[in-house]
Amino acid sequence: MAKQKDQVNDAAWNLSKSVYEANQAISSSAVGAQERNVQFVQGLFDNSIELLKSHAESTRALMQELIGTPEKQQGAVQAVADSAVAAQQRNMQFAQSILQSSTELLKSHAESTRTLVQTLVEQAQQQQDAVQVLSRESWEAYLGFISAPFSYYQQALETAESIASQGVETAQKITRQGLEVAQRATRQEKQAAQPATK
Repeated sequence: MAKQKDQVNDAAWNLSKSVYEANQAISSSAVGAQERNVQFVQGLFDNSIELLKSHAESTRALMQELIGTPEKQQGAVQAVADSAVAAQQRNMQFAQSILQSSTELLKSHAESTRTLVQTLVEQAQQQQDAVQVLSRESWEAYLGFISAPFSYYQQALETAESIASQGVETAQKITRQGLEVAQRATRQEKQAAQPATK
């Protein structure tokens, strides 16, 4: 009985521990995902600010060149073209950094999700094992509780049968002994009666 109680307590403890660990894994995964998202947005914001600063500097430099040299129209057109090409390159670098950051974020989320799912599967197995132990021990305890009176009555019946059987055997033995004594007495009477008649 003490062993069953210990097994039930262990199973209940394992179940509670497993549920706690599963909740901890979910919480940690959610916090980690949130931190990665914040870092991604912060990086995106910083890159956007740098891009806008770069565009503003380029535009300011272009405007100064155009204002400072109105007689050089051809040079101004070249400066506008160079500025547009430089802006396009900065835009491409910005887009590439967003793509790269997004890809890294998605990979990180996928790895975190894989780890979380693996942890949850392990915890689910531990929970299932604990529930099975609890169910089995509860069932055995229930059967023990239900069968206790029947076991008592069965023992009482077996004892009564044993006593009755011993009583029958004793009665049969006494009856045989009584028959044997009666048969001996009858033989002795016959023997005693035979010499007197001769």
